[in-house]
Amino acid sequence: MTFPQWRTQLRLHHALILLAEKTPVTAVAHRCGWASASAFIDIFRRTFGHTPGTHLPGRVPVATTATGGES
Repeated sequence: MTFPQWRTQLRLHHALILLAEKTPVTAVAHRCGWASASAFIDIFRRTFGHTPGTHLPGRVPVATTATGGES
């Protein structure tokens, strides 16, 4: 593991702790060293497969399937 990979892993670990404490995503991004919230969201999604907003406690990811058909 290279130093940049290790640093990113450490930053993401800290981000998970902050998200568990219900810290807003933008604040988490800046506290963990990302220059922008969008850069943080991008690496978070690539690493965990979902956005940090859906990772917050009590949040349920929105289903992406269509209901198909009319009432």
